[in-house]
Amino acid sequence: MNLLREYIRELLTESIIHPKVMRMIDKAEQMKLNLKILDFGVKLVGPKKGEIPVASIQWDDDPMYGPCLKSKIVSAAYADEGLGPLIYDIAIEATGGLVPDRTTVSDAARNVWDYYNWGRYDVKKEQLDDLENKLTPEERDNCEQHSASEDSNIGSPRNWDESVLSKKYSKVGTPVMDELRKRGMIKE
Repeated sequence: MNLLREYIRELLTESIIHPKVMRMIDKAEQMKLNLKILDFGVKLVGPKKGEIPVASIQWDDDPMYGPCLKSKIVSAAYADEGLGPLIYDIAIEATGGLVPDRTTVSDAARNVWDYYNWGRYDVKKEQLDDLENKLTPEERDNCEQHSASEDSNIGSPRNWDESVLSKKYSKVGTPVMDELRKRGMIKE
């Protein structure tokens, strides 16, 4: 029965865009923004060639941080006009799975991850281990946990696994990117 519920949940969330993110898509469309997908990042830019991005996320997959469940790791993020959650949703979909920066995370970015962890039914969360295998014996989930151990919301560095920064975030399907593509907002 639990498998059936999980399957139904996946079907329902596959094509659903969170209402807050849908409003951001509407706002980005009104601003005439376009999404540019790069090898190691995504950015929302205006209609003029070479315009400074309104929002962007860059990522890497540096092996020194560990396998991290084959996630991409945020290396830089910027968002203006209240479009942070939209650019994060896009990055999660474009990468197939995203984790916070492994060394330092701003308060604004931490708030976004907090919201993904606790307030987003359409985002899958997977716990990552540290590089010493504190949680599991397998290697594939090992990931540097410096930013999680420095998270002031967890009380002690020993509780890094309670931090929202210690997880991989992914989604089923690409509903946000599909919506942007449908509206002609992706420049590929």
